[in-house]
Order: sequence, then C-alpha cells, then structure tokens
Amino acid sequence: MKQNYIIYFILFYLLYCNCKVLQYTMCCSFNVYILFYFNVLFILNRERMGPELMIETSKNPKCPKVSAVSTIVNRGLPLKAYVFRNYNFLPGVRSHYLGGCQHKMWQAIRASSAAPGYFQEFVLGNDLHQDGGLLINNPTALAIHESKCLWPNTPVQCVVSLGTGRYETIGKTSSSTYTSLKTKLTNVISSATDTEEVHTMLDALLPPNTYFRFNPYMSEDISLDENRQERLDFLQAEGRRYLERNENKLKKVASVLTQEKGIVQKLAEWAQLKADMYDGLAFRSKL
Repeated sequence: MKQNYIIYFILFYLLYCNCKVLQYTMCCSFNVYILFYFNVLFILNRERMGPELMIETSKNPKCPKVSAVSTIVNRGLPLKAYVFRNYNFLPGVRSHYLGGCQHKMWQAIRASSAAPGYFQEFVLGNDLHQDGGLLINNPTALAIHESKCLWPNTPVQCVVSLGTGRYETIGKTSSSTYTSLKTKLTNVISSATDTEEVHTMLDALLPPNTYFRFNPYMSEDISLDENRQERLDFLQAEGRRYLERNENKLKKVASVLTQEKGIVQKLAEWAQLKADMYDGLAFRSKL
C-alpha cells in the first residue's frame, strides 16, 4: 500500500540519522500516523496485540505519549472525533476532544482505521467508530492541542507531520454555470479529506525550525488497496527520490529532535516542578 512505503522510508531514514528520534515525538502527529498505518499489519490480530490497556504502556519510561483518532458516526451531526490515548490529564485539565485511555491497543487501531469502503465500522460500547480521517485527516493540530494539555507551560520543541503522498489533477477550465451532482460530491469529499490546509496554517503559525512536514507529490494516483508488486516497486522508487531531494531537511529534523536541553530550560523545569510539588501536583512537569 502506498501509505506504508512513504511512511516507512521516512521513518527508517530518521532512525538512521539518530536512533533517539522516536523518543522525542511526543507532541507531534508522528505517533498518530504510525498507529494508523501499522494497522494494516495488525488489524484483528488480537492475540499478537494482547489484552493490555493503552494506559498500561505508560509504565514503560521509554514509551512516548501515543494517540490515535477515530470518528464517532452515530451521535448525530456534526461528527465527533474520539482520541484513544495512552496517557491521562491532570484533574481539571480537559481536551477539546472526546477520548479515553482505558481501551486496548487493538481496539484503538481497529477503530481509528475503519476506512469506509475498506473496513467495516467498529462498535465500541454504544459508539460506532470509523476512520479518523473522515473528520481529521491531518491530526497535527490535534496533536499540538493534546501536548499543550499535557505540558501547558512547555513550548513546543518540534512537530513532525508525515503525509501519505499527494496527487493533484489538472482540470480543464469550464465556462459552465453549474456543476453536476457527481462533481459536487467529489468536491465535498476532497475538501473533507484535505490535509494541506492544516499544514499551511501550522507552517505560518509555528516558530521557525519547529514544524516539519513530509508529504511527497505523487506522479500517479495509487489506490489505497493497491497490492501489485510493480506498483509497489514504483512507489518505493518515488519514496527514495523524495528522500534524496529532502536529505538536508531530514537531517535538520533529526538534529532538532535530538537536541539536548539547555541549562536555562532545565532550571525553569526544575523551578516549575518545585512549584507543582508545593501545590500538591508533583507530576505536571516532565524532566
């Protein structure tokens, strides 16, 4: 599948640049994308995923904060996003999004990747879940919001957003004064699943050298369920060419992600930790 190739090549290159990259992806959509696209390998494989709840993974000090987004489609309109988390917020802190951490990993993966036309909706409790891309096809802004709920006094160090490739059609200019029903529906679907508007907004709002987006242009439109080897080889070649063209950018993001904390930042976090302890909240800051 085309998504796998684009994501895997960027992921492996970042790991090649520095194996610590995954430890610093707590406040970006990187984790969300990984969860979504690894679903192809693990969907319905409950035995391999095990019975562990997502929140239980936080016991591992090396495990980053991870979230996956689904869309609840049976609570009326507008549709509602649901965030599966392996973390919880402090008392009094609330996200704008529905969500929870008392779910099994396989449930989060299954619910967040139930793409219409490919996988059946997933029933969880009284809710019916479909792919989060129906509502939030680029969850980068959501990831930043979640990170601010977790660490409200900590500036964002780095945001890495991985796209799945984009293909733009060249339409002919028409003098017609109306569009067909098919065209209207196509435009609505395209608008709802667009990812680049979020990218454009974040690129303008976030500080320099903070936000990095990787989303290669595709020379052909490849369907989500493509499995022919020659097509996969083609996508592999496209991914390699993209990496070659963006080698400096990849090295830059690896450098930012693995940057050590300065003495001023350490002192500020130490002071905040002491203040939190005085207020009876010893774990608001994360050293």
